[in-house]
Amino acid sequence: MKAKPKATRERAKKKAKAFTGVQALLLFPSEEDHKATLDLMRRFSAAVRYAYNRLPEGKGRDELKRQDGPLCTLFRLNTRYADDAILKAQAVLDSARERGEDPRKVVFGGRKLFQQLKRRHLSGKPLRKLKREWRERRQGLLYSRGDRTKGGNLNLRLLVEDGALRLRINLGDGNYAHALVKTGHPNLSALVGRVYEVLPQIWTTPR
Repeated sequence: MKAKPKATRERAKKKAKAFTGVQALLLFPSEEDHKATLDLMRRFSAAVRYAYNRLPEGKGRDELKRQDGPLCTLFRLNTRYADDAILKAQAVLDSARERGEDPRKVVFGGRKLFQQLKRRHLSGKPLRKLKREWRERRQGLLYSRGDRTKGGNLNLRLLVEDGALRLRINLGDGNYAHALVKTGHPNLSALVGRVYEVLPQIWTTPR
């Protein structure tokens, strides 16, 4: 078997070290911040559904996301969240069309769960559990893209405070919530390192 050229091996090493993300649990020291974040997720999820219904009507991205547009005014989101809600809605719409499905029959929260709820065959604790799962899937979405020209993600910003990794969450109205990021993922050290690299930019932004 022939050995790989050195350049190829170096590229493979770099690829293996590529950062792909971290799955984590958010712990909120403040119950008020926790409730505010859940409310933001509910509003963002509703904005995605609203945008999903408006896009087939011919409403444009610029019209929907502007500061005096429906997504910002109805759901109390900033323009960056509004734009991301539109992109999420467009992705769901494109996916339905690619699968040959009728976009009007898409069920946010999952068709399987929706059908289970419609059957009304459960009661008590199992029913409450099913309803909770349905609400979490339907109302538990929050998505925000970073922007290199803005020094990263202005809505969901990672910070290192007292050696702990924290997430600063823009609530869409100029206020912020804070959560401790708890994870045992092997990429954690790489993530903390990346946060430290941009600390000068982070600390110059309003908190």
